[in-house]
Order: sequence, then structure tokens, then C-alpha cells
Amino acid sequence: MKYDVAVIGAGAAGIAAAIAAAESGAKVVLIERYGFVGGLANSAMVGTICGLFYRHLSVAHYAVQGFAREFSERLQKSSGTSPVMFSEGLHFVPYQPSAFHQQAILQLQQAGVSIMLQSHVSAVDICSAKIKALHIQSAGNLVHLRAEAMVDCTGNAQLSMLANVARIEQAHYQSGAFVFQVIGLPEMELRSLTLNLIRWIKRGIQKGALNSECERLSIIPGTVKKGVGLLKLGMPELFDGTPACLTQYEIDARSRSVEIIDYLRANEPELKDLRISAMATEVGVRTMSRSQGIQTLEESDVLTCAKPADGIAIGAWPIELWGVEKKPEMIYFAEHECYWISANTLVSKYLDNLFFAGRCISATERAIASARVIGTCFSTGYAAGMLAAEYANHGVWQKAIDTIQEKQIFKEESE
Repeated sequence: MKYDVAVIGAGAAGIAAAIAAAESGAKVVLIERYGFVGGLANSAMVGTICGLFYRHLSVAHYAVQGFAREFSERLQKSSGTSPVMFSEGLHFVPYQPSAFHQQAILQLQQAGVSIMLQSHVSAVDICSAKIKALHIQSAGNLVHLRAEAMVDCTGNAQLSMLANVARIEQAHYQSGAFVFQVIGLPEMELRSLTLNLIRWIKRGIQKGALNSECERLSIIPGTVKKGVGLLKLGMPELFDGTPACLTQYEIDARSRSVEIIDYLRANEPELKDLRISAMATEVGVRTMSRSQGIQTLEESDVLTCAKPADGIAIGAWPIELWGVEKKPEMIYFAEHECYWISANTLVSKYLDNLFFAGRCISATERAIASARVIGTCFSTGYAAGMLAAEYANHGVWQKAIDTIQEKQIFKEESE
């Protein structure tokens, strides 16, 4: 099998990368380990798209342009949602996971992207500082695939790992979160419901019926409608990147979620009809190992709202660090400001034809705590897809920067 561009990972970044490469004239294949597209946006039931808007205390004003904005607006229409303001002037878009999946499939098919589901890359062939071939386990078969350029959107720098080149790693990453859907929530204003949930859980802890880790349960804003809503349970331990830690996450998250809901239903009259109606396929792991790029996005780039000459994607979400505390550490930059992500953070330092996007761009742990959100993943994905297509077609990627900037950085100025 031969393609111009192979995109690995069909999350938000991978969807955007595949569509961008196809729109640039490349023959594209999108490879996904699950049987559906959407990545954590679907499997972890994230429920909200952050990073689309400037921080502003009144209106939701788009910071991003191009694909990220267009996809968001279509998704809002199909989900029947609109931007919601959270705290400190932060805005986000709630969405229905089913609508996210359908919108992604529609746009991928319209772009002519080939899709390989239930497939994962198990090995790569390297020659002259390039990935020459991917070896893919798919439906019980081993498939050999060649492409001129690769875009890693796996979230854990899988291609860099398989190629045995250096990655950005650390002993511990941010703690994860588990999302599940409930029915039978009482009809009340969201703020009252949120405060009551805190009170009900604290009462269970004081009685000794629940442990203190249950206080990490919260309602995802903008997702409650007619007694149905999404709840998020934060993990009390940092993620160490090991299969053992991930396995324990999955076991503990589900058990603790059931424990909490069973207790609330049995002990709080207002919640006598409360039930779990769906659980996420996996715990949402916020950060993992990342690829090493020509350049690395730093915390200072985020907080000073740096705008490098080769900026090709916009970051607008604050640094949001989830540790062992019950709430994240939020580090803000100025209102109605943003930073630009350099093209060099999406290009491998070691492999000429490897690009990356989403949660595995070249960034420090504190910088990726801002750039990992879905809105920014859309933008870095689209940029990486265009860079990869340019490389596949002409052997260089730098000439795509101006075109990407016209679509994602400067488009607003010409509207």
C-alpha cells in the first residue's frame, strides 16, 4: 500500500491533519487503533471543546480561525449547543460525542481520506533519517504501508518511540480523569446542582460511607439537560506512563464512580432516580511522552503570548495543570490574547519526514498543559497535515507556512 501522507491517530488532531493533507492534494490514509474516529473526544467522553476563544469576561470571541472554527461551528449546529462561559472569562463549546463522530466521518469522506480502523502501527522501517514504511496490525493481518510523510497524532509519540529516537519524557505526567453519563439528576439551576453535589458527597465522606477521593467528582458544565449530564471524576494519582498505572486508573475509576452513584441514590432523596447510563471507553490521560521537534514550545512562550515568525497555530487556553490536588493549577495570560505555535514544534528533530500534532507536539509538560486542549489540537493537526503534504509533494515543508498562516493566523484580519 502506498500513500503520500499517513496520519496515525484519529483524534481531533489526526482528523484535522488528514483533511488538511487531502485538501492539499495528497493521497492520505488515516490509521486508528479503535473502531471509531474522534480519539479521546469520544472514547473519554470529554464533552467540551476548549481553546477556541479568547479569554473575555463577556462574549465568546474566536481566537482560532480556519478548520478549528469551522468544525466547531458545524458541531454546535449538529449538537444543538452554543458556547458556554466558565470562570475567569473562559469559554468552551459543549458537544455530543455522537455528533462529533458523525461530523468527523462526513468531512473525512468528503476530503477523500482513506480510513483504517481497528489498526495500530507495530513497527517502522528507517532509512537515511526517514520513515520508509509502517507495519500495521489490522483485523488479524500484518499490513505493510509506505508513505512519503507521516503525521503522528497518537498522543504518546508512538512513531518516535518505534523509530527509537529521543522523546520528551518525565517520571510523572498530569493526573487523568474519568467521565460518565448519568440520568435522573434533579431539575435545578446548574450552580445549585453543583453546590448540592459537593454537599451530598461531603456528607457521605463525613459518615464514612465514601472516601475523600470521591470529592474529585464534578459536573461538566454545559452538559446537563433534562436530568441527563456528564460527570467527571479526577484521578488522585499522577500518571507515570506505565501500563500498570493505566490499568489501575481504569479499575479504580469505574469502581469509584459506581460506588458514588450507588451511595447518592440510596441516601439522598433528591437523587433517588440517579443512575449511570454510560461510561467512557477509557480514562482520559491528559499528557504522555511527546516527540522531540526542531524547537520546543516552552511555558514562557505561552505566558508571554509569543508570536514567532513561523507561527502556524493559535493557542488561547491557559496553562491548566492537573496534579494531586482536587482542583487544577490555572496560570493565565492576558485577556483577549493568544500565542502562536511554531512550525518547528511540529517537525521531528531526527526524522526528515515525520511531523506531529495534538498532545505529542514538541512541548514541555507545562506548555502542553495549555496546548493539549481540543481546539488547539485541531489547529496543530491542520497545520501538520499541510506541512506533511508539502513535504510529500515537493520534498520540503517550509513553503507551506505562508499558506497555513493565511488560513489559521491572519484570516480574521481579512474578514
